[in-house]
Amino acid sequence: MTDRKRNRGSAGNGDPIPQRVEDAARNMMSQTAGPRRGYIPANPGNMRNGNEGYYPGQVPVNGYYARDSRQNFYSGQQPLNGGQRGYITPAVTAKQSGPKKKHTVLLALVLLILAAALGTGGYFAVTHQLRTKEINDKVEPYNSLFCPGVYVDGINLEGMTPQQALNSVDSQIQQRHDAWKVQLTYNGNPVMEINADMMGFSVDSQSVLIQAWQRGHTGDNEQRYEDMLLLEESPCILYTAQPDGNTNVIDEKLSQIKAYVDKPAVDAEMIGFDPTLDYPFQFRDEEYGWYLDIEPLKTKLYQMVSTMESGSVEITPEKLEPAVSKETLMRTKYTRRAYASTEISRHSEENRNNNIRVAFDYINSNGFRIQPNETFSFNKVVGKRTPERGFYPATEYVYGEHVEGYGGGVCQVSTTLYQAAVRAGLQILERKPHSDSVSYAEYGKDATVYWSEYKGGKNIDFSFRNNTDEPIFIVGSVVPNPKNKKRLIAQVTIYGADMGGITYDIDTVEEIIPCTLAPVATGDKEQVAKAKDGVNVDSYRVEYTNGYETNRVKLYRDEYKPRAERYYDPSLSKN
Repeated sequence: MTDRKRNRGSAGNGDPIPQRVEDAARNMMSQTAGPRRGYIPANPGNMRNGNEGYYPGQVPVNGYYARDSRQNFYSGQQPLNGGQRGYITPAVTAKQSGPKKKHTVLLALVLLILAAALGTGGYFAVTHQLRTKEINDKVEPYNSLFCPGVYVDGINLEGMTPQQALNSVDSQIQQRHDAWKVQLTYNGNPVMEINADMMGFSVDSQSVLIQAWQRGHTGDNEQRYEDMLLLEESPCILYTAQPDGNTNVIDEKLSQIKAYVDKPAVDAEMIGFDPTLDYPFQFRDEEYGWYLDIEPLKTKLYQMVSTMESGSVEITPEKLEPAVSKETLMRTKYTRRAYASTEISRHSEENRNNNIRVAFDYINSNGFRIQPNETFSFNKVVGKRTPERGFYPATEYVYGEHVEGYGGGVCQVSTTLYQAAVRAGLQILERKPHSDSVSYAEYGKDATVYWSEYKGGKNIDFSFRNNTDEPIFIVGSVVPNPKNKKRLIAQVTIYGADMGGITYDIDTVEEIIPCTLAPVATGDKEQVAKAKDGVNVDSYRVEYTNGYETNRVKLYRDEYKPRAERYYDPSLSKN
């Protein structure tokens, strides 16, 4: 009894396994072990991504093995009876159901129970058998059929034989070829179309199907199993109709469009000057340009060609900003730098007023533009004051005496221009005061000019230099006085580069020199005059920044000598 009980010990305590349990296990193992269905004998050429070693009855494997992440494929198709092309038939699905599935579950449970009875070694043996069965159940149904997740030209090849797949693909190749086109649009409007005929498509369905077949049919069953799992995550999507590799058509079409679209930006430009206008400049407006970068378009079109994707592509050129706008020119280069005006006396005769107008006409037509570093000379611009040049006879002040001559009044033009030039920050080169005060300007703020009619005579000029980096422009005119429309003023405006918040003005400081001279008798009633003190005048160019004085530069010292009283003595009269 003792020996028999010992022989019946359990398998987990190191006692011998009862014969009936051992037989049962051996019987069960014989049903699940042995050579695996679908096993391929080792073949040195049968390598993943290779082109040798394929199952009997399969098409040769060429090409390469590559996962394809494109997602344009058919989905949601319903199984149809009869194995219709392009669809999955119930006869080839790898899923199990009904009694067979239940049998597999019961078998797995039995194997696990046996594994526990057999100990650790037996457990791993049984687990390996379960893994082998799982792999075979997934792989072997597709030994001679296309695997799930493989698409060619949008056709789901799952469950198809190679011949069925070839028939399905060939039946729609021409249809896809005729339907493919890409339309190029600009601002939503069609401008050009590229179709399959232009691209010279060639069709190689067999080569593409060989690539498709390779997915899930390369390597041993375990390798195939892993590949089929990958197909579930990332389907293989291939196309049969491909361009011949010559993209000259696309390049040529895009070059044509680029030549049409590309347009350089045009800067605004000052093109005219009219001194009669309140603002004397005319401009050509700026124009926006366009630039088409065709490289991204090429990339997109090449992709659509390679995947046979029809559709439209919008041409979106880059808008080019002009470097200079009209507003910028008006604000920075053609802004008012300075203004000056002098009042014309109500006693000024019409000829004198006309001489002022004539002088301004010469300035507006001949000397209005002064380039950087250029010098403005009043006598050169206005020229000789003669009747042939439009000047009138009028009283003028020459070397302290009032005389009749052509051009009387032009000194008011030079004086007004002098004041404007100082306020514009320009460099004064030559300027002389009158020998006595004038009615239209304070001491130190006048500039006399004279053109001698005699050969070798002494001329007096007024000149200044454009010391800015941009041209300056001068506009002068005679207009009604805004404060009294019955009176006239001579005005000068100087335009040029903006001075950035800086302004200038003339400031004078006077030193009175009392007259101590004895009275002088004269026989000319016109020369009768009271005694007059002398004056020394220092003139300064004062710089202001945003309204505050920031600098002061001395310009000139003008000396006006005292004048003795002149009284009338009849005994000295020539009459």
